[in-house]
Amino acid sequence: MFNKIPTVIQSKELVNRCFSKASKIEIPEQKPWIAYVRTQCIAKISTVEGIAVAHLKRMIKKFPSTDHLHPFYLSVLDMSFDIDNYKKSLSRVQWSYQKIVELAGKDIRSLKSKKTAKEANAVLRQFYGRFASIVEDLSDDLVMLSACRDQMRKIPEIEPEVPTFLVAGMPNVGKSSLVAALSTARPRIATFPFTTKNINIGYMFLGHVRTQIIDTPGILDRPETDRNEMEKRAISALNTIDGSIIFLFDNSGTSGYTRESQETLFSEVKKETGKNVIRVQSKVDLGEEMSEENAISSVTGYGLDKLKEVMSVALGARV
Repeated sequence: MFNKIPTVIQSKELVNRCFSKASKIEIPEQKPWIAYVRTQCIAKISTVEGIAVAHLKRMIKKFPSTDHLHPFYLSVLDMSFDIDNYKKSLSRVQWSYQKIVELAGKDIRSLKSKKTAKEANAVLRQFYGRFASIVEDLSDDLVMLSACRDQMRKIPEIEPEVPTFLVAGMPNVGKSSLVAALSTARPRIATFPFTTKNINIGYMFLGHVRTQIIDTPGILDRPETDRNEMEKRAISALNTIDGSIIFLFDNSGTSGYTRESQETLFSEVKKETGKNVIRVQSKVDLGEEMSEENAISSVTGYGLDKLKEVMSVALGARV
């Protein structure tokens, strides 16, 4: 939904665009002359109003209302910019296009009673001045909304309402490989705004239920003491997504982390998220002894069918 937000045209450009379009209006000559002048002035006011209002209304429609966002997205937006200022800016945009409509209607009605070209052109100039003032007063709001749009477009398209499995564990334990092995298509790669890394989002079917599986590097892969404030808040955002966690243990030694450190992280993740956590041993193709009830190899496919059964059970418990 964030990718559908239109480019925010800034105040000066919007005013220039409207006036430029209005200046090209051509009205067939008619008699008496004042009727021609009035018709031309009305056409120019209507053109300016139409272009500006269409753009501003489209902004209001396409920028998401925080009242209807899932808590996950609301949390993400709150980390990206000031939501209160965002709401105020949208409110001022709405007030402005309503004011433009009101002003245009008033001046068009006024034009119909003017008896001279001088009077008619004075109404047009007055409308232009007031219109420009209204749009220019939106300058700070449009700059702010443009920055918000840029931040929103970076937010990963996670589907919070879809049954979800978050993959956790120390770095290099095979999380992204598991997402790729379980996904029915190549996982989508998206930027996670709180880290310098990308997340992998895959989809699979458990029975007839479409399920989302997400690898979140830089968040659920290190102890709480090693996370910065933004990463801690990111975990709070992920906690708003209903689902389970698949925690991977690597006993092969190839990840560089001891079993003890992995157990410590497991305990922290379980406590912090409060979610159902499925313990899974990865990389069993490297010949290590199986110490977990669920053991897999994303390379050979060993244990993946059993893991899917366990996930289906967790999914049933979720529902």
